[in-house]
Amino acid sequence: MKKKLVSLLLCGALVCSLAGCSGGGDMSPAATTEPAATTEDAAPAADTSADDAAPAADTADAAADTSAAGTTITVMASQDWVEDSEQELGKKFEEETGIHVDYQIVPADQYQDLLLTRLNSGEGPDIWGAQSGFALKTTYNVEKNAVDLSGEPWMSAYSKFSAEQTGVDGKNYGLTYYDTTTDYYMVYNKKLFEAAGAKVPTTFVELTDTCDKLLASGVTPIYEPLADGWHVLMLWAGNGQIHDKLEPGIIDKLNKNETTFAENENMKKAIDQLNTLAQNGYFGDNYMSDEFADAEGYMASGEFAMCNLKPGSINKIVESDLNTNGYTADDFGLFVLPICDNQVLNIHPTGPSRFIYSGSPNIDAAKQYLAFLVEKDNVQYLIDNAADVENLPVEVGQTPEYSQTTLDFLDSFDEDHKGMVLQDVVLYFNEQWMDINADLAAMFIGDMTSEDVLKGLDERRAQLAQAAGDPNWN
Repeated sequence: MKKKLVSLLLCGALVCSLAGCSGGGDMSPAATTEPAATTEDAAPAADTSADDAAPAADTADAAADTSAAGTTITVMASQDWVEDSEQELGKKFEEETGIHVDYQIVPADQYQDLLLTRLNSGEGPDIWGAQSGFALKTTYNVEKNAVDLSGEPWMSAYSKFSAEQTGVDGKNYGLTYYDTTTDYYMVYNKKLFEAAGAKVPTTFVELTDTCDKLLASGVTPIYEPLADGWHVLMLWAGNGQIHDKLEPGIIDKLNKNETTFAENENMKKAIDQLNTLAQNGYFGDNYMSDEFADAEGYMASGEFAMCNLKPGSINKIVESDLNTNGYTADDFGLFVLPICDNQVLNIHPTGPSRFIYSGSPNIDAAKQYLAFLVEKDNVQYLIDNAADVENLPVEVGQTPEYSQTTLDFLDSFDEDHKGMVLQDVVLYFNEQWMDINADLAAMFIGDMTSEDVLKGLDERRAQLAQAAGDPNWN
């Protein structure tokens, strides 16, 4: 069953229903969502069952070289990109190699600007984090700022599709060390829904009805933390796959600069519906200052009924000290947020990835660290100890930890009802993630309209495209 799940997820990503997945024909392989590998080629790379695993031959002894003992390498990443269990692995790495790992974790709303400043000044960290996908070639210029990792032994264990997202022009520059086999979905408290007489919504009208019933029962419907500056946009982008269903070809037109977000009524409708959720009080009184780190605790307390989270977060909710109601994993379920009545599962194969700075004096030590991370025991350690990680996009014989809730939820979607999220199919979108989040927050407090949000998005896309020399914006 686990083998079937992961193969379905990656195959679903490869043959996603969005026409935009094969759009942008003049983009390089790394800057398009059209895979270089066939579905048949890619599925084994994504298969993470332990029974017929084929680990990379040399990864087990990857950290044995102690020639860099006494070296300190820096790993710079955005908040929430480095699990506590990875930092524990860093201590083990130091014990084995003598190489110390200095983790530099930066608040999400400051991270990209700080990283780009360091890269552009020639003072990049030894290992730097970035979201895989379109922006690697343009915003981060990995061909200049990162080391080519195509020849590393662990490449044979790395998901081919993930390698495509961390690569440019057939060369791989990064390692996605994040659970991309699932995305963020609405985690909801079944007991609170039942007590309020609410049901899992499949349309936006049903969503507002559900939220009204929850409010009437004394429960805040949705925990939506805006303080971190990155989370709320997922309520739209994570439902973005519906747009190409509503208007086939819209993604391709956006990528060819044949239309804009502001011109599209469905895009405006989606933003207006997000605003409705905020204006109706469904996010509670303190959502502007709420933080993502508190999400599982608030869900555990029973104060909130749902939140957009990874499926593995259910374990964190149940294990939280604030779970004084005795909730079990069976008390929580998953559904797709029906913005624009979306019922298409969001597929999101890109994620936080590690890159070695090309100007680092410690490239060999940094390579040892990445090789260490993908050793079987260490992959399994992360899966076993990071509650929201159910698997990683490598095949080293590890055993995934998909819950039955996750399995049942994902298996309820056929291939015609799966699609890629907006940031994975629309050019020059993910690079301005924090800016769009800030604009949405401004809209919630009345400083911007939905038209303003979309026009700002279009203006920044044009600037990014022109800076990248995109001929469609000339």
